[in-house]
Amino acid sequence: MTADFPQELEEKLSRAGFTFLEVVGTRDDLVPCLVARYVTYLQLEDGRSDVVIEHDEPNLGARCNAEWERAAQECGLFSTASDGRREFLLGLDISADAPDAEGEENPPAYRWVRVLLRDEWDIAGVGCANRVFGSGENNPTFAATSLSGDVVMVAGYWQVGIGFTLASHPERIATLREHAKRIASYEHVEPAQRQWAERWLTHSQTR
Repeated sequence: MTADFPQELEEKLSRAGFTFLEVVGTRDDLVPCLVARYVTYLQLEDGRSDVVIEHDEPNLGARCNAEWERAAQECGLFSTASDGRREFLLGLDISADAPDAEGEENPPAYRWVRVLLRDEWDIAGVGCANRVFGSGENNPTFAATSLSGDVVMVAGYWQVGIGFTLASHPERIATLREHAKRIASYEHVEPAQRQWAERWLTHSQTR
């Protein structure tokens, strides 16, 4: 555990088959987590692509895991570590549950966290059930990006099924840039994330 990452989250990641490596933080060249989550609202002309698995699919959890691994491999989400295992960035709320000094609840503090995929893992089952990758078994709701930030994947639960939405080069997508402007103006959003959105917009103009 590190000082800025809750031990409970590290343990939940481990039970799902992922090793916590570090909190990457609010790097200017990485799309903010709250902006990345807006990928599911993009249109096809924005460059989104989707993988959808119907709810009545036999062995839904196993199929979800298999489709995630296939899509992540094909789109370039993974980077290869020195030991050959695969890494990527996962968007997590690392805020403490305790109220602040004035008794107010802390707003979510979403950060990119670098994780390593171990030999045995389970996103749809254990990962979603313990609410690191979702909000219940076979209900994925996470956001992920590559170490470079060039690929974004967002998992979702829809009326027709569960699945993943993917997009490349988020800094080039006007819809995401517009959403970043909104994030930067929302008073209920953590100040660090509002500032992150502003810096990302400035940085992406030069790319």
